[in-house]
Amino acid sequence: MRAVQKNIFNLVFGINILLIFLLVFENSLLIPTWLQVLGRMHPLFLHFPITLVFVFIFWHFVVVKKMVGNEWIVNIDRWLLLITAFAASITALMGLFLSKEKGYDIDALQLHKWSGVAIAFITTMWFAYQEWVQKIPWLHYSIAGLSAGIILFTGHQGGTITHGPNFLLAPIEAVSAKQPVLLSEAEIYTHLVQPILQTKCYSCHNDKKSKGELRIDTEALLLKGGKNGKLWDSAATDLGLLMRRVHLPLENKKHMPPIGKPQLTDMEIQILEAWIRKGANFKTKLTDLATNDELRIIGQEKFSKSAIEEFDFEPASAASLKKLNTDYRVISPLSKGSPALQVDFFSPTAFSLSQLNELLEIKTQVVSLNLNKMPLKDDALSTIAQFSNLQKLNLSFTQITGKNLDQLSKLASLQQLSLSGTPIEKKDLLLLASLKNLSKLYIWNTKISVNDMPDLQKKMKTVLIEKGFTDDTSIIKLTPPILLNEEQVITTPIKLKLKHYINGASIRYTLDGAEPDSIHSKEYSGDIILSGNTTVKSKAFKKGWISSNTIETYFFSSKFKPDSAVNILRSDDNYRGDGANTLIDLAKGEVNNFKSPKWLGYKLNRMESLLLFNKTVNIKSVTLSTLIDIGSYIMPPTSIEVWGGNELNQLKLLGRLTPPQPTAVSKGYLKGYEINFAPTSLKYIKVIAVPIAVLPKWHPGKGDKGWVFVDEVYVN
Repeated sequence: MRAVQKNIFNLVFGINILLIFLLVFENSLLIPTWLQVLGRMHPLFLHFPITLVFVFIFWHFVVVKKMVGNEWIVNIDRWLLLITAFAASITALMGLFLSKEKGYDIDALQLHKWSGVAIAFITTMWFAYQEWVQKIPWLHYSIAGLSAGIILFTGHQGGTITHGPNFLLAPIEAVSAKQPVLLSEAEIYTHLVQPILQTKCYSCHNDKKSKGELRIDTEALLLKGGKNGKLWDSAATDLGLLMRRVHLPLENKKHMPPIGKPQLTDMEIQILEAWIRKGANFKTKLTDLATNDELRIIGQEKFSKSAIEEFDFEPASAASLKKLNTDYRVISPLSKGSPALQVDFFSPTAFSLSQLNELLEIKTQVVSLNLNKMPLKDDALSTIAQFSNLQKLNLSFTQITGKNLDQLSKLASLQQLSLSGTPIEKKDLLLLASLKNLSKLYIWNTKISVNDMPDLQKKMKTVLIEKGFTDDTSIIKLTPPILLNEEQVITTPIKLKLKHYINGASIRYTLDGAEPDSIHSKEYSGDIILSGNTTVKSKAFKKGWISSNTIETYFFSSKFKPDSAVNILRSDDNYRGDGANTLIDLAKGEVNNFKSPKWLGYKLNRMESLLLFNKTVNIKSVTLSTLIDIGSYIMPPTSIEVWGGNELNQLKLLGRLTPPQPTAVSKGYLKGYEINFAPTSLKYIKVIAVPIAVLPKWHPGKGDKGWVFVDEVYVN
């Protein structure tokens, strides 16, 4: 038995020597592929040394001590220590191999690595000199205590690297530090988005561990992105990399969060998408949004209790609210169940000072007043000053001049004031320096110059003053045109509706798939009629500006709607939509959500579906509407066939198409494949689309089978 122990100890000692050697030459260390596999076994083995250290200490100081002289117990004691040393040594070696992979912060690994190596050395030497150590009680107990302390420290450091900073105490600190958030103070990023990232993403993308060279623990690093680029693109149809990865199938290795990690809920996905779509601003408050905005509604549910507790005044009577609410003056609760009210004025032509005076009936309950672009004059400020609980006031682009602005100094609760687009001057603003609760002041497009700002900021130290961006040397890029057409399926001719909000911007467009330019492409004039399958590309141009990105929209024509449809071969179980009816319901699927029931997905089977008409129709084309999302393995079909006839058992091939395959990964997009043929009278149409059998070598999933996703089949 001693001989076996000696051989195992020699192996353990050899592993320790190898560890020393590799650590000396660590900077030159290159790990071959087969050793990377061994390194990735580190998480499987790391629990053994932790457990064994404490099992041995208990056995050694409790069991052995009570049964002194029992050779069998002593032998188990030696074996336990030897196995502990072996487990600690092999785990440290695996960890060293794993640490050479990308995605780990070198500084964060140092303490974990060296403490792991230390426990391997200590347990090995403890076994080698066990009999000698036992003769010196203080040394004996010190080594045991040191081993226990180091193994706990090593485990804690490993947990921090794997699960994120302060993983151990986070639940306790979160509970103790959590304070009620008032709706009026809640920010979209800080209180809705950031908690999602912290719970679902931080563990792999923090200062200790940054998979994909991505860290999201600060706003700057979140904006920077990782090795695959920036995380979002608010102008992109699929909103960019982050949401593209979220919507990948769970079994896809690039799906985020990875399989085995807590997944995003539908509500969390909705929050992220809405935040990105609005421009991913880090400072926007929920109360800055319209009352019917989806994020505002979510926030009202989440923070409603806190918002109610913020105010101690009685709610306005239902009769008063009914009387004061008009088409041009909307009064609504600040949040669900809250007595606090916000008032928004619309239509400058319908505004009069009497409408403002009428609100004095509910002056105690009004905490937010929006008079943006109303023809409001200086004499109205004395009325506004009577709204004692007012916290948010928007006077942007009104006709106030700064005279009587000191009236607003009576609003002790005022927190946010917007005076953008008015002729106010620095001396007028200084009259508001006494407002202790004022935290934000917006003064874009005013007479206040850049030179005035230092003195203003000095006098109003606690106020964030937003002057806006001023730079006469920068050339700004135009935003893309906005497509106002809600329908993408044309059953009758429709007018193309494009718009741009920058005055003087010219919209150029093409209908043949070509890229619009400022010379050869037609200028949009509002009289374009679309009647068939059409690819519309549009782009904005303006002198002195960088032209916008191109927006591309495919309009699908559908002259004949089948009376029913049947799937001859089933779609994949995870993407079955509403069965074959999905193909004829004229409901378009979204690019960034292939999991919706508007899509049918095919991978194991080819698509083979039958469309049925109760009466004979004369057709000359069939269009297959598909989704192409290369990063999600959703590719064009390798072939499309259309069969037709008046008898099910006598269908004839009407047309075949072999779509070109992409050569690189790109953003997701919708694509219609039109198969034309000679006019044919028929009652039955069979459509066959074959998914790609093997993804090409350039594809991240090379060798795997691809998908075909279809939402509609259009008959013309």
